[in-house]
Amino acid sequence: MTNPAAPLIADFRTRADEIDRLLAPTGCATIASHNWIVIDDFGPLTFTLTPEGKKHRAICTGHGSAHKVNRFTREDAERLAIACNARAVFWADAAREEATTLRQHIATLEAATAA
Repeated sequence: MTNPAAPLIADFRTRADEIDRLLAPTGCATIASHNWIVIDDFGPLTFTLTPEGKKHRAICTGHGSAHKVNRFTREDAERLAIACNARAVFWADAAREEATTLRQHIATLEAATAA
């Protein structure tokens, strides 16, 4: 009998591996000024940015993965977090947490389907 959770486990494993590759040290350095994201109780938030004069208006459009959502300066992320009843976090910290959660889900699914 095939494991009905296998596609979900494979998807979670692929996402966790993608995050690990992005977090791995490289010969390049990333400037940290635009590496803050906004997270609420359900996960990282995505935004649509529209120009308004010399600034941009950010409109929340849903949730995404920590390594794929919009990144902002710390100050802008904190401003958006207040407006969205959320919190600003450094993207790499959120990505590490997301990868850990995915691995916990994989372990739970594997244990449940092994029984």
